[in-house]
This record gives sequence, C-alpha cells and structure tokens, in this order.
Amino acid sequence: MAQSSLECLACGERRSLVDSVHRHLATGECPRCGYVGWAPATELTEYTRRALRDRPVERRRLRLRRAS
Repeated sequence: MAQSSLECLACGERRSLVDSVHRHLATGECPRCGYVGWAPATELTEYTRRALRDRPVERRRLRLRRAS
C-alpha cells in the first residue's frame, strides 16, 4: 500500500498515513494541537497554508483560487 503525508490545517504537524479503504477513519485529532482538519500535504500551497492559519477556526470557510 502507498503511504501519503497529511498535514494539520491548524498547526502544520505532518502525519504519515498508509492508504487503505478505511483511511477516513484513521485521521483523528492532531497530537500537537487537537484540531481535526487534515489535508494531503502535496495539495497545499504556501498561500493556502497561510490563509488557513491566519484565520480563526470559525472563519475558515475559504474559497481558494486554483493555480493556473
């Protein structure tokens, strides 16, 4: 099985995750900050990371621009 890297959307902590059919069950909360939002690290740009971390959690509904 392939291994991928997830990144906490609050603090940037990275977690390795083995791809499987039950992957969505294995993410849980971040061991560093307790937040439960994760994204594949390869899909986040520095712009996206900064935009998410600069906003309070309750205002994190972003409409992100796709790179052309």
